Amino acid sequence: MSLNSIISTSLSGLFTNQAAIRVTANNIANVNTENYARVRVGTEAAVVQGTSAGVNISSIERVVDEFLETALRTSISNTEEFSAQREFHERFQGILGDPASDSSLSARFDQFFNSVADLTLNPADVLRRQQTISELQSFLDQVKEIQVQIQNLRSEASQQMAETVQSINEELQRIDALNPLIVRQQALGQEAGGLEGQLANSLANLSELIDIRVTRGESGQVTVTTQSGYPLVDSSLSQLSYNAPGTVSSDTFFPAVTINRVDNDTLEPISTEVDLTPNIRSGRIAGLTEMRDRQLVDLSLSIGELSARLADEFNAIQNSFISVPPPNSMTGGATPVDGAHATNFSGVVSFAVVDDQNRLVSSATVDFDGAAPADFDALIAQVNTDLGGAGTLSLNNGVMSFSAATSTNGVVIYDDETTPSDRGGRGFSHFFGMNNLITADKPGVYETGLDGTEDHNLAGGGAISFQVVNSNGSELDTVTVSVTGTTFQDMVDELNNVSGLGAYVTFSLDSSGALTYSENSGFDGINLRVQSDTTEVGSSGLSFTRTFGIGDTFTADAAKSLQVREDIQNDPNLLALGSFDVTAAVGEVALTSGDQRGALALQNMETTLVGFESAGELRSGSVTLSQYVARILGNAGLMAQRAENFEEDNQALQQEVFQRNADVSGVNMDEELANLVVYQNAYNAAARILSSVQELYDSLLNAV
Repeated sequence: MSLNSIISTSLSGLFTNQAAIRVTANNIANVNTENYARVRVGTEAAVVQGTSAGVNISSIERVVDEFLETALRTSISNTEEFSAQREFHERFQGILGDPASDSSLSARFDQFFNSVADLTLNPADVLRRQQTISELQSFLDQVKEIQVQIQNLRSEASQQMAETVQSINEELQRIDALNPLIVRQQALGQEAGGLEGQLANSLANLSELIDIRVTRGESGQVTVTTQSGYPLVDSSLSQLSYNAPGTVSSDTFFPAVTINRVDNDTLEPISTEVDLTPNIRSGRIAGLTEMRDRQLVDLSLSIGELSARLADEFNAIQNSFISVPPPNSMTGGATPVDGAHATNFSGVVSFAVVDDQNRLVSSATVDFDGAAPADFDALIAQVNTDLGGAGTLSLNNGVMSFSAATSTNGVVIYDDETTPSDRGGRGFSHFFGMNNLITADKPGVYETGLDGTEDHNLAGGGAISFQVVNSNGSELDTVTVSVTGTTFQDMVDELNNVSGLGAYVTFSLDSSGALTYSENSGFDGINLRVQSDTTEVGSSGLSFTRTFGIGDTFTADAAKSLQVREDIQNDPNLLALGSFDVTAAVGEVALTSGDQRGALALQNMETTLVGFESAGELRSGSVTLSQYVARILGNAGLMAQRAENFEEDNQALQQEVFQRNADVSGVNMDEELANLVVYQNAYNAAARILSSVQELYDSLLNAV
C-alpha cells in the first residue's frame, strides 16, 4: 500500500470518527430534551477497485421503533381527548355545586315541597303563599341558570376549538417547513438530529390536538395524515378552518371544521374546502367537539325535559283549581287550533262567572262525551249562550280567552271530578294555558291532540329546511320540505317522502297528537336539526316545527325564561288552591278562600310518578320529579367520572408506551460515553497513523 493510500485511509477514519463524536456529543447534550430520539452513526468500509480505502459513514439515523412511536401518538391523542372532556365536566360540576349543600338543585326542590307542606296548614295565609312561590321561583332560577351555563360551556368549547385549529395549523406549517431541511441534510449525508428533534416535538404537539399517522419517505420527508388517512402534510400543505359563533344558544348551528390545500408561501387556499369532521377521531379537538355537540347537549336536554314536565304538572294543578277570588279574565297561550277545528276533547268541563262575594252568577257545562259541539266555534257559541252575557269565551288566532262582563266579577273554568275534560292528556284550561303557574319560552310538551285528518291551515309557499346529522355529528344531507296538501297527515306523508327525509327517518302522528320520528334501518343515531321554518299554522304565529316540537331546541328551551307567572309573583292570592262547587245554584257561594285541596295536590306532586321522555342519556320512564332531579345530578356525575376514568386509563397506557419507546429511542448516558471513548480512540488511532506517515515522508525527504 502506498503512503498516499495510507493517508487517505487515515483521513477517512479521522472524518468518520469526528462526525461520530459530534453525533454522540449531540445525543449527550439532548439527554433531557423531550421527544428527542438518539441518533446512531452507521459506518461501512470504503472499497476502491476491490481494495480497502478506509471507512465511510453509511447513515446517520434516529433510533426509533415506528410501532411504538405510532402507539405513543395514539395514546397522547386519546388522553387529550378525554382530558378536554374532564375539564368541562369539572366546570359543570362546579356549576351544580355540592350535592350536600342547601343550595344544590335537589335541596332547593326539597325546600319548595317543605313550604308547600306548610301551606297546606293554612292555605289562606298570604305569607305562606308568598314563601311557596318564592321557593318555587328559586328552584326555577337555578334550573334556568344551569341551562344558561351549559350554553356558555358550549360556547367556550367552540372558542377553544377555534384556538385548537389555529394551533394545528401552526404545527402543520412548522412540519412543512422542516421537511425540506431534513431532506437536504440527509441528501448531503449530514447529521440532522436537531431538525429531527424539532420535527418530533411538532408531531408530539400535533398528536395532542388531533389524531395523526406519520409515514417517512426514503428521502427523510414525513407525510402526516389523520388516522383515517386524510392528508394534512404531504407534497403540499393543508390548513384547517373553523369560525366560532359569537353567541351560542340551543339552536346555534356550528360550522364544520373544514380543510383545504394552501399555497406554501401565501397560505391562500388552492383547493375546494372539505368537511374534516368525519376524519377527526381523537385529540383535543375531538374532545371539544364531543362536549359541544353531544355531552353538553345531552345535559341540556335532560334539564329541558325536567323543566317541561315540571311546568306541565304544576300548570295542570293550577288549571285544575281556582284562585279565590278568581281573576276577572283569563287568556291562554298560542295553540294550532281555530274555530273550525274539531274540539277532540272528552269528559265534562264547566265555565262559570262569580261575583265579588264568590257567589255564582252564571254557568255553562259542556259534555264532550254526550252532545259534543262539532267544533270550537260551536263550543264557544254554546258557552256564551248559556252564560247569558255574564261572560264571554272567545278564540282568536289560536288563543283562547274568557272574561267576565262586569269588572268586579271573576271567571272560572273547572273540570268535572269524575270525568274531567281531556285532550292530549290535558284538561280544557290546561290545554289552552288559561291559568298557568309557570311560563317558559317553549312548553317542551307537545301532545297537541291534533288528528291527521284536520286541516293544517299552512299557507302555501312555506318550507322547512332540515339538516340531517349522523351519529358522528357530520352532516349527511340538507332537505327542504315544502307545505303540501291540506291536512296534517298530508304533511306527515311529505316528511316521509323517501326522496327526502323519508330516506333517513319515519314520522308518525300518535293518538295524543304528538309528532315523532324514528331512524330507518342503517341510520341509527340520526338527528334532525331545523335550519329554518317559514311555515305558520293559520294566524297562530306557530310554525309547523314549533307546533310539534321537532328538534332538540324545543326541549332544551323549555328551561329558557322559566319562571312563575309574573302576576302570581306580585299577587300570591292568584295561586289557585280552591275548588269550584259545581252543585252551587245561582246566588250561592261556589268558592271558599280556606280551601286546601289545591295545596294538597301540590304536596302530592312530591310522590306522584311523572312520565318522562328519553332526553340525552336519560331513558324514558316514570319517576317522581325529585327522583328525576337526582337522575340528572347522578348522570352528570357519572359522565364526569367516565371522562376522568378514560383519561386516567389512557394516561397509564401513554406512560407505559412512553417508557418502552424511551428504552429504544432514549439517550443512555453510559452507552453514549462508551461510544464516545470508542470514537475518540479510533480518532486518535487514525491520527497516529497519519502522524506516522508524516514521519515517513519526512525521512524520505531528508534522505534525498
